[in-house]
Amino acid sequence: MKKLLNIVLLVSFVFLVGCAAHPVTGKRELRLVSTKQEVALGKATAQQVVKQFGVYDDPKLHEYINEVGQKLANVCERKEITYYFTVLDTPMVNAFAAPGGFIFVTRGILREMDDEAQLAGVMAHEIGHVVWRHGAKRLEKAFGYSAIILLGEILTKKDLSQLRQYTNFLFSLMLLGYSRKNEFEADNSGVRYPLAAGYNPKGMTEFFEKLKAMEKKPPTKFENLFRSHPPTGDRIERIQLYLEQVEFEETGLVRNQEKFKSLTQNLPAEEPKK
Repeated sequence: MKKLLNIVLLVSFVFLVGCAAHPVTGKRELRLVSTKQEVALGKATAQQVVKQFGVYDDPKLHEYINEVGQKLANVCERKEITYYFTVLDTPMVNAFAAPGGFIFVTRGILREMDDEAQLAGVMAHEIGHVVWRHGAKRLEKAFGYSAIILLGEILTKKDLSQLRQYTNFLFSLMLLGYSRKNEFEADNSGVRYPLAAGYNPKGMTEFFEKLKAMEKKPPTKFENLFRSHPPTGDRIERIQLYLEQVEFEETGLVRNQEKFKSLTQNLPAEEPKK
């Protein structure tokens, strides 16, 4: 009886979950969390992020960030979801992505950039995490098949309050960072997408060079960023090797330094007023 029950559960589980081709590699993979569930989780996590840090109040800047983000989203491999781009009101130097297409950059990281090409590289990296399903995969690994069953019940009842344990996990993951393998995969996206969208892909390495210089400073607002990512030197080396294999002419590729500076030069360095 127990063996029969296990077989029934296994068969039910196979029907509940799905197999799909990976958007980047094309290989078939088992998915415990559906796209619909991933987006719902991402939306709930995004609300938690906004509650924690707040949204920077500048409609023109947000319009610009979304414009750049959508250009990158249009050339990525996952187009079945909608991408949202938000500037967080914190001097922390960071950028992260919630599953399902929710991308965040802080005003702190914008202050450290020189132009739109560097912005495109960072945002493309975060889009890469979504395309590779890094957050969703970590969730699947942590909670197993019980996640798909409970998430299905939650979404059917439309009671998102029960998502707290999952959003807490994803929120912590976003701040602590992914594995070295995941970060290198997203770095590759941080070069490919900008180039496909017409940006100079060297913006990615230029910004990493700036980060490498920051590593020598006291571990204040940069501490979490460096702790949660692979050594910056390793990332620069890998990206440079990739760029050497890609044929492109820098002439005509977008930098948009003037426009970027005009919208970011007055960003405050201090903590937001409560």
